[in-house]
Amino acid sequence: MFHKRFPCPCCGYRVFRYQPGSSERCPICAWEDDLAQLRFPLMVGSSNPQSLYEAQRAYEATGACSQSRQTDVRTPVGERRDEEWRPLDLKRDNVERPARGNNYADSYPLEDTTVLYYWRTSYWRRVVG
Repeated sequence: MFHKRFPCPCCGYRVFRYQPGSSERCPICAWEDDLAQLRFPLMVGSSNPQSLYEAQRAYEATGACSQSRQTDVRTPVGERRDEEWRPLDLKRDNVERPARGNNYADSYPLEDTTVLYYWRTSYWRRVVG
């Protein structure tokens, strides 16, 4: 039986059993699935000590989302990357930056958090044109 898997936003491999925000740890790069850090990919210090942007660079260089998680990673075995996934590109992607004093709690798309995947055409902040 096929079980739908969701991609890790750090390494792109389809490893998560639940949609974004599950707090699952990626077995490939050790990124902890964090809804706030997916929405605000430059934000440091939620579930992960570094931003998603920094973690992607670390994964490309070392195979782990951070130096401190080197022992928590493994090589992909049978997992596939999301076909559309790519690392965050600050010139291309219209990423949201949190503003002090704003309460974002009621503004998350909790029904379908996959709209926070910046690499997909369904991205909720996608600029067309």
